[in-house]
This record gives sequence, C-alpha cells and structure tokens, in this order.
Amino acid sequence: MGLGIKDISVSIPERIESPAALLEGLGYSKGELQLLSKYHKLKGTPVWDNDQMLDEALIQCIQSLKEKQSLDEVDVVLYAHSAHVQVPGDYGLLQKVLSPFSMELIPCYGISQLNCASSIAALNLAKQMIERDPELRQILLLCADQFNFLPNSWRYIRKSTMLGDSAVALLLENGGESHVIQSVYLFNDTRFHTGYYATEKEMGMFNQTYVSHIISGIEKVLSSSGMELSDLDYILPHNVNWTTWKEFLHRTGFAQEQIYLDMIPSIGHTFSNDAFINLSEAMAKGWMRKGSHYLMTSIGLGSFFGFVLMRH
Repeated sequence: MGLGIKDISVSIPERIESPAALLEGLGYSKGELQLLSKYHKLKGTPVWDNDQMLDEALIQCIQSLKEKQSLDEVDVVLYAHSAHVQVPGDYGLLQKVLSPFSMELIPCYGISQLNCASSIAALNLAKQMIERDPELRQILLLCADQFNFLPNSWRYIRKSTMLGDSAVALLLENGGESHVIQSVYLFNDTRFHTGYYATEKEMGMFNQTYVSHIISGIEKVLSSSGMELSDLDYILPHNVNWTTWKEFLHRTGFAQEQIYLDMIPSIGHTFSNDAFINLSEAMAKGWMRKGSHYLMTSIGLGSFFGFVLMRH
C-alpha cells in the first residue's frame, strides 16, 4: 500500500482542429506542416471555444469525479499547470473552482515551476506530504491548461508539437492498493533554460539530447526500485510527437505495444496532462494487467524531465 490513484476524471474539448487549420495563414511552409502530420503523426489538437473559462473546465472535471467518488476525505488540493500565468492576479481561480463543492477552505498549493513536467512534480509533492503527515487521507490533484485566449501561433512549438487544451482531476488516496506510486525522478538540464523562447539552434541542440535524457531518466527511476527497463510492463508517455517514441523504441528495443501511443494522432500534446489522459484511457480499456509496473513521464521546456514508476 501507499499513495495511489483512486480515480481520475478528464475533460477534453469536443472541438479537434488539425495543426494545418490552426496554423493556416501564419507563414509556415507546406513541408513544415507535413512534418507535424506525416512524421510526428499529429493529426488533431483539442481547442476550447473562446468563451470557455479555465475554471469551468476544472469544475467539469471535479463534478465528473464527484459523481464516481466521495470527496469528503480530501485534506489537500494541489493544482499543477504548465503556463505560469493563467488568469489575472485577483481572479481567485481555485476559490471559484472549489466553492461549488464547499471545498474552498481546504489548503491549496500550486505547482507550475517545471512547465509540462509540473504534473509529475505534483505527484512527487503529494507523495512527500503523505510521508511527512501519514494522517492525510486524500489529496485532490487538479491539472489544466488552455490557450484559447491566445493567438494560435502560441500553440506551436516549432517543428516539434502543438499544444492542446484539457483538464484532469485525480483523487489520490493514502493507503491505496492500486495505481500506487513507487518512485519519482525529476531533473532539469539548465543549458536549455530559455524554453519556449529558444532559438532554432538551441532547439536543435535540445532535440539532440532529448531522447537520451528520457532513456537515462527512465533508467534512474527504475533503478531506485531495483528494476531495469526489461522489468517494466508499460509506458504512459507524454504525447509530444510520434518521432520521439520511434527513436526511443529504436534505441532501447522496448516493445511498441507496451507504450500507449493511441492518443498522439487523436489529440497530441496537452501540456502536462498527457500521461494522465493516457492513464484514464488505459484504465477505461483495461489495457494494463493488475499487478503490473508502469511508468508515466512528462517533459517540459526549460528543460524539465519527470518520471514516476507506478504499480497497478
């Protein structure tokens, strides 16, 4: 037993746009757009309508979760997001989100310092909280980002991926018996601290080390639990693009059918939520067998890498 994921709720926009449609008229070449769709296999990006507010997306997620699970034992709320500034300073986002559920007085903490790896950092923080205070019963982890209030050009990370909107709510339970956190590993490579504002040369250098960092990060989180890659049953990846995982498969010999890649063409990259959305889909389909070990990963510009080893 340990800190486990008791349940999960996901909110994804019904509106799915192709990268070509979102970037139309912005001066990108046909070849660059084909790189996204043909080689990276990014076919769709979820986009909230312009009038969809961030708090509304989060409320939808919590309401969906509450229909399945009681939230009466939640002692802490964590909110992970990639975009550092999402609302005006006096907006009171979490007050608006939690008030409909009479949870506005529960202690709340935000995590955004690791960009798209902030979701894994939030799981690590939750694990540390439980270790320091074993009396904590449940933690509600919220994750959400949306760029529907910005020009579509902000959704595009050059020659790499598109950024889609989504929201996720996870109910974490102390003493959980399934989907239990085994170990977490976080690290960053400060050579690429410019992140979103990196030059094309800097982005090229980052891409050269990117998969190597993924491989070494997975090896380290596994070794902390006395495991090797051959002991791992599944990977729930971040959905930045197909090319990343094609190279990973080539370099490691890991079996493609053991990586949940279904969501890359359908919704692509959704900031820090990819692995959690993949988990929700995998759970709904019964994709992972009971007792198996799986790994979730999320990677942020800057550059930040997050890995969590789980036991089903």
